[in-house]
Amino acid sequence: MRFRLDFTVSQNRNSSIPNPPGYLPPTSAKQLSSSKANQPDPAKVAAQERKSTELKFKRAWDLALAPAKSLPMQGIMLYFSGSGIQIFSLGMIFMLLTGPISAVFNIFRAFESLRITPPPPPARKGEEPVIPEPSYAPLALPMIAYVACQGLVLALGLYKCSSMGILPTGSGDWLHFETRSDPPEWSAVRAQSLG
Repeated sequence: MRFRLDFTVSQNRNSSIPNPPGYLPPTSAKQLSSSKANQPDPAKVAAQERKSTELKFKRAWDLALAPAKSLPMQGIMLYFSGSGIQIFSLGMIFMLLTGPISAVFNIFRAFESLRITPPPPPARKGEEPVIPEPSYAPLALPMIAYVACQGLVLALGLYKCSSMGILPTGSGDWLHFETRSDPPEWSAVRAQSLG
């Protein structure tokens, strides 16, 4: 028994399954020129763009809160790494201190795929419709939350440095920069009394 696939059918047989957001079914040049019935409905396109925008916002919030979701795991790993100065503990601290800094400097690259295109302004008669550029402005709140969560990760790394004693927080850590006063046996009062 031979199996044969028929690739000539252009219609989807399972029409009950909706297309993914942003997907428009492919059409040939012949179909486009023959009828305007294949033109996408503006209401459907607007609904798909709205769904796409909602999904981008949801994904932006997921990306923004991801560092905070990993904090408990990183805290447990730091607890089990001990408070001694060892290569494993120092590697963990290095990761916790450099990761948030590089993430904040690369924030636009992280949110680049989630930029949202604002709706186009209404076109005037005889003019081409203006297609606006995607913008980071609607993502300002998720970006601020992303920076705050990266700050929490950095604070966890600084806390571990402090608990290991490698963060200079006490006055004894800065003795090298303190100046010494003249000893009392060489003070001006002592020198005058000795003649």
